[in-house]
Amino acid sequence: MTFVGCLCRNVTQKYFDPKRHVIYFSDYDVLMRKCQPQLFTLLKDRSSRIPCNIVRTPIKHYRTCAVVGNGGILLHSSCGAEIDAHEFVIRSNLPPVHDYRRDVGSRTDLTTVNEKCLSQVSRDLQSKNATLKKAMLDRLGETPGMILSYTLYFIRSKATKKMKSIDKVIRKNNITAVAAFPHKSFLRSKGVYQELVGEEWSYASTGLNTFALASTFCDRISMYGFYPASSYQDKPVPYHYYDKRIPSSRHEFDHEYKLLRNYHSQGIIRHVVGKCSID
Repeated sequence: MTFVGCLCRNVTQKYFDPKRHVIYFSDYDVLMRKCQPQLFTLLKDRSSRIPCNIVRTPIKHYRTCAVVGNGGILLHSSCGAEIDAHEFVIRSNLPPVHDYRRDVGSRTDLTTVNEKCLSQVSRDLQSKNATLKKAMLDRLGETPGMILSYTLYFIRSKATKKMKSIDKVIRKNNITAVAAFPHKSFLRSKGVYQELVGEEWSYASTGLNTFALASTFCDRISMYGFYPASSYQDKPVPYHYYDKRIPSSRHEFDHEYKLLRNYHSQGIIRHVVGKCSID
């Protein structure tokens, strides 16, 4: 594993910051009372624009991080033990891991979720179907202290009410998962890719934005499950390792893959494609 390149980090730190983008949900009321949410500045001194440093983030600094995508390339990869060996494991949209742990690992320290995923979590936790509800509670409790962080516009939105209901259920059931939110959507940081690759992408994937965020607090990053093609070594590769969903057409997956391979060749990250060990 290699150190995240200084040039890459110098760029991503302009747009991503866990202190702004992964805030304890329990600090939401403090943010609304004592800060200007959109500007992320304290109310008491508008002229000096002091940052809203009274809210906290559960994110620390880590030596090794695994950023794990949901790509079908992980199936039969035997990467699970290698992924779990990292100090901090990051996923997107709370994917199922237990039945796939040999290939994808069993730990999730941070999962960044979009609106669709947040709605599903909220809906399942409120469900009258005991089996459905238990399955979601089990997923939230798989890794003690897992951070569930929203990625899109949050302040005074429907997402706030959904996260509140999720947080309430988590606390009621004594689950150690931590709810978190951004002061503004970090999926809209288009400028970062203009600087990194010289062109503006219309809609970078959640996975790539999660990598950009991780680069600000991880020294060494290994990436798994990021592969855009429908086949690998003459074998079919599904879009997700856990379902039969077709790829989204809104993302620049081929360009993102090229960027990751370029970073891998430069030693900025370690991008794993294929098997981690021989069965």
